[in-house]
Amino acid sequence: MSCLAISSRSSTPTRSGVPRRSRGGGATFWPSSTPSPRTLWFLESAEIGRAAALSRRWRDVLAIVHTVSLDMDERPKQPIIYDEVDDDYMYSTEYINHPPALWSSVVTGALFGRSRRPAPAPGPVPLRALRVCLGVRLGYDSDQKTTVDQWVTYALKHAGPDLELDLRLGRDPICKHPERAAHARRYEVKDVSRKPPETNADDHSPHATDDEDGDDVGSSCEENFRGYGEYTVPWGVFSCPALRSLRLGACRISPPAAFSMPWLEALRLTHVPDEEEHVQRLISACPHLVDLTLEACGTVTTLSLLGNTHLRSLALRCCHKLAAVAINTSELRSFDYRGAVPGNSFLTMLGSSPSIMSFKVDICAVCVGEATSEEELSTLGSFVQHFVSTTKHLHLSCAFMGSCFARLPAFTSLRYLQLIGHVPRDGDDPAAAAAATSKILCQAPNLQTLSLLFEVKRRNPNKYDPDEYDYDDRSEGQLLDAHLLNCNKYDTLDVPVASVAVPSCLRSRVRKINLLHYQGGRAQRTLVRFLVRNAEVLEKLYCGFAEGPLWIQKELKREIERWAVNETTSKEFR
Repeated sequence: MSCLAISSRSSTPTRSGVPRRSRGGGATFWPSSTPSPRTLWFLESAEIGRAAALSRRWRDVLAIVHTVSLDMDERPKQPIIYDEVDDDYMYSTEYINHPPALWSSVVTGALFGRSRRPAPAPGPVPLRALRVCLGVRLGYDSDQKTTVDQWVTYALKHAGPDLELDLRLGRDPICKHPERAAHARRYEVKDVSRKPPETNADDHSPHATDDEDGDDVGSSCEENFRGYGEYTVPWGVFSCPALRSLRLGACRISPPAAFSMPWLEALRLTHVPDEEEHVQRLISACPHLVDLTLEACGTVTTLSLLGNTHLRSLALRCCHKLAAVAINTSELRSFDYRGAVPGNSFLTMLGSSPSIMSFKVDICAVCVGEATSEEELSTLGSFVQHFVSTTKHLHLSCAFMGSCFARLPAFTSLRYLQLIGHVPRDGDDPAAAAAATSKILCQAPNLQTLSLLFEVKRRNPNKYDPDEYDYDDRSEGQLLDAHLLNCNKYDTLDVPVASVAVPSCLRSRVRKINLLHYQGGRAQRTLVRFLVRNAEVLEKLYCGFAEGPLWIQKELKREIERWAVNETTSKEFR
């Protein structure tokens, strides 16, 4: 394995080249007798530099590395004390006196270090992949355009037969609310070289904008790109025949007027601010695309994929202005959708009979709210109807588990079902989640595996919560005290038999149940008890608990074991 992976996670290698953490918190390193590129998977950039300085055998090791992957985290390694406040901005003297190393120099050194071998030695091996992912606080600046161009040019010049280019110059959430983002930015550590924006006497928010009504949320490119510059990909990317996979985040594509990329197989665009015409021309110029992903592309309103006859996987996430998609389903096997409830005319499927095996739908509640009206539920059922005949793996996600999918059509071929959402600990109707899950299971008569992922309640996007951004500053004890586990032995966990029917698949078909991030509480326990007590042919039960006290986990574990009706069921708890 010849790969260089640099991240902000700390680790210390042993004498054999395997990393470990030193007891005193400091980093020590002993270079191995034989340079092994595999060891570079576990090292930080500073440790790689120390290794090259201590051992001559390591000085040219980068030349035999065919993958350069750099993940620059945005969070500082040590807690920061905010001790200077100016115009609603908080500065840190620690950050001022000890600024972090320039991220561009780290990337440049790791990339161009492959070509620093002496003349008699062979040149560097062809590059298979270049991945650069920057955090929020290390966002791209327009002054660094030349440097980033050099990285891309180097990768294209030294590309191997199947090049992967991953360039994400920003790591904002895929979907966010503008007001929430503004609150978050107020508490970030700011670069002292930049002056804070001037505030209005009538508006104390330094990030006030003219558009305060929130009509254009989530995937607004102007909002997503505010705070750092926009990098434009060089045209050489569109003429490199070795390129097989292209992933761009927070970058402009601005493709040439006429070009073709028949060699590209995978394309992923995130927070791309280009006009809709540019995005469509790029996709249309790649007729052999196998994998396509669009995330938060706020300018795209219509999308035509009729010319992409080789497409096997399609993901559309949080492109909230997207109103119509035309797909050639001749080879399509996987479809992933996240956003608002799509309209009746959203999806047009042409080509031969569809054979989609995996279908994921996530009703985004961050910006567009929860689908509760009868009209929206009916519309969602019509959208799902396109995938019922051949889908074997179905993933359903919404704010409250199962609440948006009460009117699903029958999935006769379904074998695996995953439900994702929040189940309130104490609600007015603790059996509501069990009733919603029962309705979904009744539409999957041949289901064999059921997975439930219990999410924590999604935060109000319009309300600032300091705990959400100061998570790293909390001690381990404070995090443990804030656990979500709950097990009250006096709770009533019965499900009304008259209102909740037991699905036939649960009694005779379901062989495996997975419970992920299980927290307990009356509603979750009612749901799990209903499922486990009626799974008569259950062969395997897995339960992964949320973090919390061990004694509560043991109580929940013994409770689930008592509910199992099949004595031969294999149980695993973690």
